[in-house]
Amino acid sequence: MLATIMTGLQIINSIDQYSSAQSAADQANRAGEENARLSELEGEERVRRYEAEQKRLRGQMVVNYAKAGVVLQGTPLDVMAEAANEADREVSFMRDQTARTAKARRLGANAQSDSLRSEGRSLLISGIGSAAKTAYDNNLWDIN
Repeated sequence: MLATIMTGLQIINSIDQYSSAQSAADQANRAGEENARLSELEGEERVRRYEAEQKRLRGQMVVNYAKAGVVLQGTPLDVMAEAANEADREVSFMRDQTARTAKARRLGANAQSDSLRSEGRSLLISGIGSAAKTAYDNNLWDIN
């Protein structure tokens, strides 16, 4: 009778460990997705602020040139165009970096989730094997 109870408890414990590992895997996935979304939001906010600052600086350049009596042709216009191109390249880089960071966070969370799921399956298989051994050692398979 004790062996039967022990076998049952081993199976219940194995199922509980498996369930806990699956739950942890789901939580890891959700946390990774939230971290990736947060990374994307933060990146877009950095881009928005950078673009606003660049627009402000370009506007200030125009005002300064106008106050100085400089006509926006030739070199001053070239300088402003190059500054705008550089700002566009920086925005593109920031967006690429944000996308790579979010992707890395998702991949990391997926890897952790997969590992937890695998651990849960291993615990379940090991626990059921242990319970089967307990049952075998105590002749619980013998139905006479």
